[in-house]
Amino acid sequence: MLDHQTYDYSPAGAALEELKRRKIPLVLCSSKTASEMIHLREKIKNAHPFIVENGGGIYIPKNYFSVLPAGTWNQNSFQVIPLGRAYLELQRILDRLSAQHHLKIEAFHDMSAMQLALASELPLDQAERSLEREFDLPFRVLSGGDHIDSLEQAAREEDLRLIRGGRFLHLSGLSDKGTAVQSLIELYQINSDRAVQVIGLGDSQNDLGLLQKVDIPVLIPNPHSQAPLGDAVPGLRKAKTAGPSGWNEMVLELLAEGDP
Repeated sequence: MLDHQTYDYSPAGAALEELKRRKIPLVLCSSKTASEMIHLREKIKNAHPFIVENGGGIYIPKNYFSVLPAGTWNQNSFQVIPLGRAYLELQRILDRLSAQHHLKIEAFHDMSAMQLALASELPLDQAERSLEREFDLPFRVLSGGDHIDSLEQAAREEDLRLIRGGRFLHLSGLSDKGTAVQSLIELYQINSDRAVQVIGLGDSQNDLGLLQKVDIPVLIPNPHSQAPLGDAVPGLRKAKTAGPSGWNEMVLELLAEGDP
């Protein structure tokens, strides 16, 4: 839904308005932090649950659901379902594993907001929000990239996963977007008296789990991620254009197909 370079969502405006008109929940699911997602939700006037940090946690507006799982905690105006490993624990493990596997890395906990803004082309205020992490540790490899496979294996041995995102590698717990999406679908179903049908749209490898859990999976072209997702997702639909324009195209097309 966001442009990869500019983070602009305006080309998706028609679909966003149509979803609001039909009162269809739009659940944002991203590698972004809660702070980033709350800021985005306010801009697009979204009032629904959202998934943060590649499935590390689910944020639900208070009083949105009447039934929630044990272990949910209150945080300001939200109820949070934690699914991932704690950020400080991930820092310690990544520092140890990267040294063991001869990788020179630059992780978010090594970066200032200004350094991240330069590396990601984010505005400084957005970079500051991106550093407020809870469940997922992004990093990039500066040298020793031929050892990534061994790092990935070592992460699995620690009950962690290494995922390649659009800009950064991500170290996280075994929860992913798919796990979080499945949990949230179940919550919608438990709290509804009607069958729930879900469209999921993604554009990179870290969206694979999400696409595998929804009823209608949609791939948005991404020139920065060439992961071949099609074979792993039965019934995958593909947009013709990248970014928010492709997102807009597919959402409007699917809504029109669902009309009587």
